[in-house]
Amino acid sequence: MIKPTVILVLVFTILGYIFCHRYHGTRSTFRKTTGYHTFILSSGCGIGLWFLSMLLFSFISFIFTLTPLENGVFAPILLSILKISFPNLYIPLYFIHCIEITFIALYIASKGPRLALHMAAKLGDSTTEEINNAVYYGLASTDHTPEFTGILHQSIIYGLPIAFTLSNRKVYIGYPIELAPHMNDIMILPLRSGYRCEKELRLELVTDYVPVWSDIEDGNTENADRTVDLAKFLINIPVRELVHANLHDFQYKKNFEKYERPRTSEYTPQNTYTLETR
Repeated sequence: MIKPTVILVLVFTILGYIFCHRYHGTRSTFRKTTGYHTFILSSGCGIGLWFLSMLLFSFISFIFTLTPLENGVFAPILLSILKISFPNLYIPLYFIHCIEITFIALYIASKGPRLALHMAAKLGDSTTEEINNAVYYGLASTDHTPEFTGILHQSIIYGLPIAFTLSNRKVYIGYPIELAPHMNDIMILPLRSGYRCEKELRLELVTDYVPVWSDIEDGNTENADRTVDLAKFLINIPVRELVHANLHDFQYKKNFEKYERPRTSEYTPQNTYTLETR
């Protein structure tokens, strides 16, 4: 027979796992844990949730003692269900209370993270997306986040788009909209796209997305709906495909072009001579 302590530890672990998986403050680091790290963090948070639920249960029970429903609402129903299911089993009252406390803890673990996120956004006078991004960017200098997290933070600070160079030399210039919870993908809103030439790695811009959105709004396309849903233009970039990323300010483009060397069809080193053959 399974010991009650084993069941209790399992309950603590499940409660903590649900909470850590959903809470914005632990979600990013928790999904990177494995083995005993996941178990210890889950069980620790689960114990805290269960004792918090026990205090909440004690307060609710005290309130019910002041009303005609001294035994509460769910305890008689739960006790009757257990007696019907197990008629010959003695069920102590503390066992019923443990079940009720567990249900309270399960509700807190499921709904508490979202409530905490909205409260943090309200207290900080910001949006929930900004709170999530602040958590990700706060981990930028640690080992819990992949590369390029720091440049995402700089983009928020300076309000500039980022030029992402992929492993196939494709380049997207746009604003980072969302960093996936597992931090393996970056969702961006592209402004320009192009490629880097093979020999000089010079940036060649090909597609301009902004005029496309203007054409849709002006009705210059076959689409009768003139409202632009920018979510349709978002591009998901895997972090593993990124080779380089830098802030890109379009207003300084001419300044850089002024000092760029002209494009050459083929590079010829200096102090070389061409041999003529007859």
